[in-house]
Amino acid sequence: METTLRVLGDGLSIAALAIIAATAQGAWKRIPKDALVPMLWGRDGAPTVRAPKAVGLLSIPILSIIVLLSFTATQATFTDDPTQAMIILLVRATLAASLALSQLFHLRFVIKTLQDEGQL
Repeated sequence: METTLRVLGDGLSIAALAIIAATAQGAWKRIPKDALVPMLWGRDGAPTVRAPKAVGLLSIPILSIIVLLSFTATQATFTDDPTQAMIILLVRATLAASLALSQLFHLRFVIKTLQDEGQL
């Protein structure tokens, strides 16, 4: 059972990373290379912090790779306790979904902001 949970967790992590990478690549093709990518927005909806294209589009994917693959790299998923294996799977699933959604929401706001500014 523990092996099945570990493989399922790896699959969820890979699926989330594929979504994150695909959306980052799509945004990379769409955003001009000299554009500053919004990173934070104020209460009024105006961007308050901007970053170069590489930083703005690759920060979440790189963070996601580090977080999601750290379970495998540290061998935290190799356990004989079924309860612990289930908890690790649920944590990985939650992290994978949260990181994928954060990428989708971030890129949605980036594209909308740049369109409103006429940079796309």
